[in-house]
Amino acid sequence: MSAAIITASTLAGCSTAPEARAPQGDAAPPRLALPPAALGCELALQQHLVVHAPGQPAQELDALLEVDAQTVRLALVHLGQRVGVIVWDGQQLQAELSRWWPAQLAPAQVLGDMQLALWPVDAIARALPASWMLQEVGTPSGSASGSARRLSHQGQTRVEIRPAGSDGFEIVYAAGAWQLRVASPGGMRPCANAGEGA
Repeated sequence: MSAAIITASTLAGCSTAPEARAPQGDAAPPRLALPPAALGCELALQQHLVVHAPGQPAQELDALLEVDAQTVRLALVHLGQRVGVIVWDGQQLQAELSRWWPAQLAPAQVLGDMQLALWPVDAIARALPASWMLQEVGTPSGSASGSARRLSHQGQTRVEIRPAGSDGFEIVYAAGAWQLRVASPGGMRPCANAGEGA
């Protein structure tokens, strides 16, 4: 996973999110930047995130994810302090990050990982480079949160997204053992109980 090192006490930026395209060299997973409306519903979810990075203690964050037809907003909080806000309007990614933002997490990667877990498989598949494939793997026994997903490059799994109980999921990168566990209402199928689609 690419890492963003944040050293300033407060960093506010605005950039165009990278398109999903053929990776260079180490076949790093492409970063998704799908339109907000491609999710297919409007959401306002409270989530709990646990970040596991190689050689570092786990970091826990609370999050509020809001999605409508025009915008994705993700606000992260740790121990009552606002860590950062990410806003994606389908064209530009805006990030306001405090000094508490985890250095392992690039804002574009956070957006891409959430979309990889929550957005419809067919929408993701259309955005992937030709050498990449997203597969759904059967529903685990007793899980109501959806099938596991595997993102592979030339037959090798690079990222796996799998249900964690009925109310969450985890994202695991094959290289470097980096993973993110998310407790999220609806798990990997957040639109199942949402109102009318966006």
